[in-house]
Amino acid sequence: MVTIEELQPSALDRIVCVKVGKVMREDLYEMTRKYWIMKLERASRTTHVLAIVNGIVTAVYIPEEWMLSDERDGRIMFVGHEDPTSDYIGKCVVSYYGKSQNPVKYINM
Repeated sequence: MVTIEELQPSALDRIVCVKVGKVMREDLYEMTRKYWIMKLERASRTTHVLAIVNGIVTAVYIPEEWMLSDERDGRIMFVGHEDPTSDYIGKCVVSYYGKSQNPVKYINM
């Protein structure tokens, strides 16, 4: 049995984890960046957005700007770039979610 290492975030990083689902409906970046119910002010402090698939960090994005969605009322989205060399990729975040059904999880915020 393979053991997946648990995420150990840097104390300086302000992280939002978003569960993007099990089925790739579109580009992973597009699935990760848009239509989240979060407070814009809080999200704007984020340094990293982690795309979570089946409890594992699949991709890491550095948000450059957060904004209200013009397609869905009450939802926000970001524009940013991928960090393909992040140490967070491949790490498990299951313990951070616990039994929560919320797809968004804040770490160090």
